[in-house]
Amino acid sequence: MGRRILSQPCLIWIWLAGVLIPVVSQAEIDFFQSSAEQKLSTTKKSSENARGSKIAKVLFFIAPGCSACPDEAAKLESELSRIGVKYQIEGVFVGDPPQVGKYLAGIGTYPFKFDLALDVDGKMTRQHGVKSFPSAVVDVDGRKFIVTKASELEAKLK
Repeated sequence: MGRRILSQPCLIWIWLAGVLIPVVSQAEIDFFQSSAEQKLSTTKKSSENARGSKIAKVLFFIAPGCSACPDEAAKLESELSRIGVKYQIEGVFVGDPPQVGKYLAGIGTYPFKFDLALDVDGKMTRQHGVKSFPSAVVDVDGRKFIVTKASELEAKLK
């Protein structure tokens, strides 16, 4: 019984320290890795008549209030498959934590199938030159470009 009484103040101090110490977290995705670090897995495998061995790395940026974002994400995935390009896609949600909760509450009903990362401070958005939503930063064979509509993709890949 003596140990139980002594452990309660210790737990209170640990809890108090956890509450009072500010937590600073700035996550960053290094999605465009050097060729030595690249992983061979892809989100979708394209058809046998695919265009060479190109693997498109795509960062798809979405934001709260963007009503076109879910549909455009699904169109982007369809267009990449239609063109026959293998791809890796990562979604990036640009907004603060309260917005994230509201936006992601209904994400299960959206037509896209990739995971979302968070860009709370907007650093990744600025780093990649994204000015509007939805936008996709595409890297194919070291050549990067931004598309705001899936229909622009094929022309930019040429």
